[in-house]
Amino acid sequence: MPNVQGRPLHTRSLTIIISRMSESLWHARGDVIDLRKHSFVPLIDDIQPAGVIHMMSIDLDFDPESLRIREIAVDQPFVAIESAPATGGDCCRDPASRLLDLRGESLDSTFTKRLGALFGGPLGCSHLLTLFQLMASTIPRAVRAETNRVLREGTTQPIGKHFFRRSLFVDGHEQMTNDDQPDRLVEIALQLTDTHARPIGPKDRSTRRLERSSEIKAALGIDRKRFKIESLRARERHRSHATLGSATWTSHDELVKPLIGAPLIPGMARRVFALLGDDPQLDRLRDALLQLAPGFVQIAAALMDEHFAKQSPDTPTGRDDESIKSSSQRPADKPAVAAIGGNLDSCYMWRKEGHVAKTWGSRENTDKT
Repeated sequence: MPNVQGRPLHTRSLTIIISRMSESLWHARGDVIDLRKHSFVPLIDDIQPAGVIHMMSIDLDFDPESLRIREIAVDQPFVAIESAPATGGDCCRDPASRLLDLRGESLDSTFTKRLGALFGGPLGCSHLLTLFQLMASTIPRAVRAETNRVLREGTTQPIGKHFFRRSLFVDGHEQMTNDDQPDRLVEIALQLTDTHARPIGPKDRSTRRLERSSEIKAALGIDRKRFKIESLRARERHRSHATLGSATWTSHDELVKPLIGAPLIPGMARRVFALLGDDPQLDRLRDALLQLAPGFVQIAAALMDEHFAKQSPDTPTGRDDESIKSSSQRPADKPAVAAIGGNLDSCYMWRKEGHVAKTWGSRENTDKT
């Protein structure tokens, strides 16, 4: 089984839960949470310490037959940048209302293109975009699974009770060398689980509620300087109530091997689609791998310590002044967060003509979020 080791850096959590609201209306809630576990990142006029960085949710009411969205609600209790004089009054929450224009749209195969046109890049929030994209992939699959179960078993889910959950986690870990220096590789653990439940009687054991559990587990080694995939292993398992203790894992190592040696950023999504195509048997693996790049952007923000040490006028124990000075001037030693976070037009806050990009982007300090 793929596993990782090292100091915890960051966890990105994406979860989607689905329930029936009525005979003709279902509800889906998606949540994205970023939990930084190490160091801090310089912000526009502040520092962003470890802790909850992002906490955002999207609620959808939709017709399960047509997959048409009836209602949308967005909540963002935690955002990276709040409104302040230093931001010109701009805030990460500002573009969220644009998503309400998707009411009446269908969650079909072209939905993500329409979503990107409405909310991608400088028009929206990259975290809400990532969450909505995952919901658009998950909901049709859950509807098909539940429809097939109802036809097979003849029972319906209780109103208001969750019967489907997708959980996806991207965890970053930093390996240290024997002399307590950061290793070249950052290890990433990627886990996706789809859990589909059936209605059961009051005297049934709770495990009988399990209709199907489908899991993806992957482990990667990423070059912290160049974002290149150095290693990648992946496994998949499917279990039902009857096979809880006997189901085995299937290796996808050979299938994903072509991704090794390629950069995680940019172009990962294009390479994943080219490799896995639209094979429905590989949907979960594809959905999981598509979360690596946006997840790693968040993990990279916890890798600032080495950069701080190289920029410090003080000499770290056991290191030479000149070596520090020269190493800090090499482009490859720029911290990952400076290279990929806050790129122009990557989101609304960093839109080219926005206050943040014009003021913060012109500073000599490259430590952006």
